Amino acid sequence: MLVYTKNLPKLLFSFLVFTCLFSNETNAQSVSLYTPLTKIIVPPGQAINYSIDVINNTSSIKTSNIKLVGLPKDWNYELKSGGWNVEQVATMPRDKEKLSLKVDVPLKIDKGTYHFRVLAEGYSSLPLTVIVSKQGSYLTEFTSNQSNIEGASNTTFTYNANLRNGTAQSQVYALKALQPTGWNVVFKANGKQVSSVNIDANQTQRITIEVDPSDYTESGTYRIPILANAENINARLELETVITGTYNIALSTPTGLLSTDVTSGEHKKLKLLVKNTGSTPLNNIKLKALTPTNWNVDFKPKDVSHLDAGKTEEVEATINVDGKALSGDYETDLEVRALEASTKEKFRITVHASVLSGWLGILIILMALSSVYYLVRKYGRR
Repeated sequence: MLVYTKNLPKLLFSFLVFTCLFSNETNAQSVSLYTPLTKIIVPPGQAINYSIDVINNTSSIKTSNIKLVGLPKDWNYELKSGGWNVEQVATMPRDKEKLSLKVDVPLKIDKGTYHFRVLAEGYSSLPLTVIVSKQGSYLTEFTSNQSNIEGASNTTFTYNANLRNGTAQSQVYALKALQPTGWNVVFKANGKQVSSVNIDANQTQRITIEVDPSDYTESGTYRIPILANAENINARLELETVITGTYNIALSTPTGLLSTDVTSGEHKKLKLLVKNTGSTPLNNIKLKALTPTNWNVDFKPKDVSHLDAGKTEEVEATINVDGKALSGDYETDLEVRALEASTKEKFRITVHASVLSGWLGILIILMALSSVYYLVRKYGRR
């Protein structure tokens, strides 16, 4: 009996410690927090949306105070349930309540790993990790995946660029190109020509830049600075246009005259000169004509497979005129078209009546006069 009395304080202390530990463990397990997204990798300025379950593991209603601890400075968050901002949640026995947690990662932030926790006070803690993938800033970025394009001087060069507003507020950017004299630059956004664009914070606008060089630009590489300027913000993109030469073709005659005459119902042969007036070879050159009804034009040769810069090819055109064509002036369009360039010229064709038609006309007139004379002689005295 004496031994029992002597050890009683120790037994009571052990019992109290066990009871407290058991009570704390039971309390901690009674409400738990769960989300499948415990570690997320995001760029600066990204909003993260978590779906969190508050789980009641007991047979009685549990009320939990919910809060965030350890959230980095300048990070903002919203904790909602049923569309309302919440700080406390009551959960039915053996049931769960859903919470929506939105965390805004700031734009200006260091690259690295960040930790914070969601607490159900007195019950559970949910650790969360966010990895910021790159260094953040308030800079505006003006970029293009293809800033170098080459072609002929009479080609339109089309560049696709992205203008990103990396600031914390909406910005209006004025667009400007520093192009060579005689060149033309057009900006388009959402399919429409623009001179400025309005971009919301942390958003990107796709911009199409169309560059038209002067037709007489010499071969070479030309750099075109493109500027996007807002209040106290400047972004610059440099494009390169590589001029490989010019594509031009001309159609004329040895005399330079674009007219001829022909007798109705007959044909007329014309000598045409097809000249490559550009600085780059032309390929697959074809000729065709747009003529009055029942006329046609035959070309010999019908096409020219290759024509070097500065060279001329002679082509014979045979114009076949309709036999019923009346005397007068007619227009015929002759076109020469290569894969790279084309041109069209109007030829005036003067049609004359044939000699046979003239004699037939005279004969008809004489017959008519003879008939009149006969009738006058026969019936005139009556």
